[in-house]
Amino acid sequence: MGDNQILDEYRDVYQRFAGDGIIDMDKKLQHKFSYQILRLEDVVRQLHGNIPPNRQSLYYVILYKQASCDHSVGYFQFPIEGNTLVVIPQRVIHSILHRSLKCTGYLVCFSVDFFLNQAFPRQHVMTRRIFTSSLRPYLSVSPTQRKELENLFEYLLKESAETNLEKGQMIALKILELLILCDRFFSEARVIGQRPTFHPTIERFYTLIEEHFTQQHSVQFYANFLNVCPGHLNSLMKDTVGLNAKKAIDNRIFLEAKSLLAGTGDSVKEIAHSLGFADVNYFSSFFRKEDQQSPSQYREGLRTRRLLQ
Repeated sequence: MGDNQILDEYRDVYQRFAGDGIIDMDKKLQHKFSYQILRLEDVVRQLHGNIPPNRQSLYYVILYKQASCDHSVGYFQFPIEGNTLVVIPQRVIHSILHRSLKCTGYLVCFSVDFFLNQAFPRQHVMTRRIFTSSLRPYLSVSPTQRKELENLFEYLLKESAETNLEKGQMIALKILELLILCDRFFSEARVIGQRPTFHPTIERFYTLIEEHFTQQHSVQFYANFLNVCPGHLNSLMKDTVGLNAKKAIDNRIFLEAKSLLAGTGDSVKEIAHSLGFADVNYFSSFFRKEDQQSPSQYREGLRTRRLLQ
């Protein structure tokens, strides 16, 4: 499939399933691919500037040269006006709402299989710091950094258009170079005094959340596991991520609640219990605090939108 055909299929899936909550693109896309390099202006135009919450087994690196949009990646929500580098790990929920279709830049996405098919070990991708779950996934870039990134993206676009049999290896090499450069830029941002982009305790905290969030909701539980006091954990979270530890836990529970309400036929009571709420009323209060509506109202809204499509 050509780039336009792939984007058309993405647009169709987004439009058909936007009311389903979080879209699992691995299940909804009919045609699979392991690599793609695109200009953002083409992506935004064909997708009409709106990408609903979704997840997929692809890694993304995006360079915004000019933009006006609101981006969400996992636990992070942030506006973008331009000169911004964004990285998205595989299977992390993300969404984008463009306030203007005047957007320029580049997007490259790829799977681990793409590297394996070119005889590259998977650790070249999976051990990159930019794809750790606690990393703040966006970074303002300087004019010099932007130029370095542009050169790599332009090379990828040119190589992707070639027809020689070994272009896959050249593309894999250049993507690896891009990932190393991104790692370097994020590390330099930490060194020169911007908000820290990584902390091993926070990385472990997010790993623990994934393991225990359906049963453990208190900051004290995770702090004990990490051998730190709750106040210190909150301080690290605010410095690294910009939100407190309790909000990080609640965000993960809320994302899962929306996914279960949209994608299963389980009752609200069953979903509440599966997420560690002994009292369904407490779960409803929690959900209403996050979304200004009850779980039943959220589910009914999804059903209404599906009927109208």
